Amino acid sequence: MSPDEKNQLAEEDLSLSEFLVPDTPEIKEIKSIYNKEYEYSEYLSEIEFSIADYYYNANRRVTDKDVIRALKNIKENRDKPISFFEKSLEKEIVKSLVEPLEENLLYDHEFTLVINYALWIIDNRSWLEGKQGYVKWITYVLGFFSEEEEKKYERQFKKFAQKLGVSAAQVDMLLMKKETEDLEDFFEDEDLFKEGSLFEGLNPEDIIGEDSTADDLETGFFLMTDDEKFDFLLDKGPKYPELVQDYLLDLMGKEDFDKIQEFYTKFNEKHRNFSPLQLMVGTIYSEKDPSLAKSYFEEALRSLQESDEFSEEVKKELRNQINYLINLLFEESAEEVEEKAGEDKQGKKTGKRGRKSGKKDSESEKV
Repeated sequence: MSPDEKNQLAEEDLSLSEFLVPDTPEIKEIKSIYNKEYEYSEYLSEIEFSIADYYYNANRRVTDKDVIRALKNIKENRDKPISFFEKSLEKEIVKSLVEPLEENLLYDHEFTLVINYALWIIDNRSWLEGKQGYVKWITYVLGFFSEEEEKKYERQFKKFAQKLGVSAAQVDMLLMKKETEDLEDFFEDEDLFKEGSLFEGLNPEDIIGEDSTADDLETGFFLMTDDEKFDFLLDKGPKYPELVQDYLLDLMGKEDFDKIQEFYTKFNEKHRNFSPLQLMVGTIYSEKDPSLAKSYFEEALRSLQESDEFSEEVKKELRNQINYLINLLFEESAEEVEEKAGEDKQGKKTGKRGRKSGKKDSESEKV
């Protein structure tokens, strides 16, 4: 075995946690590295370079969601050896972080904040077109594209940005063609914040001010683990019904109906008569189990009736919607019964013909 091969095997046994220092109470107080990026640039740049390099040279199909999953997996399993990570992108990112961590150790909490910041940057580019908005953007910014590819990307980017009402100057900023000190000028155009525009509903302070939502990065829902999401929504779900819906749909996509039931039971114990949850769960089960779905819809009607949260007008509208869903389920169930009866009837006829054919076959065998 060559020295290089031995070094590679030894590297595979390393884990990132070996280069992370136990946290202190002061370190744990840090909410995010926002506005301190330069202090962690050597780690962030390695992550970004690995992503761009992997996309450009290894897998042109990798998506932003793939990158998010990879970073979350690395954060949650930083105590595992490099050999634990099976996906190429994860391995590339982990290996790229070994050298800077060897040279400058981080606190464990700092490391999670670095990953969180990288995740926030990806989420902050979620408005870009397609499933590879961030991946293509970082590949462009880091100069991986050829001259021809770069021009093509710029054309597509400008065309998409134009649809959103973004000016040429603002596009240059987004493509990193302007210096950072020009940032305030970038936001002087009021049209950037009008209805239907790129930053609709926001103010410049929301993006570049000290009170940016990035300061709450650590508690950002999209950064939470599945268990953290479960606990967060169990506590604050009534305030964030849209997040409850996203969480339940994600569980449905994974076909984790046991978890849906567990969440529903515990949520109901803590927040009784929350009809939106009953409506969501009923909708989820509408195809899988219409009878169970109907029971959830009926429970939603009862909860709605007892609730003081909605006006009578809103209650009436919601009741109409729920009754429509129940009637729709009844109609589908009736159609399924008729179809099944037709299939059974057809099956019996086919079965009789089949038995006759079988008899002829057996007789021909005798002959």
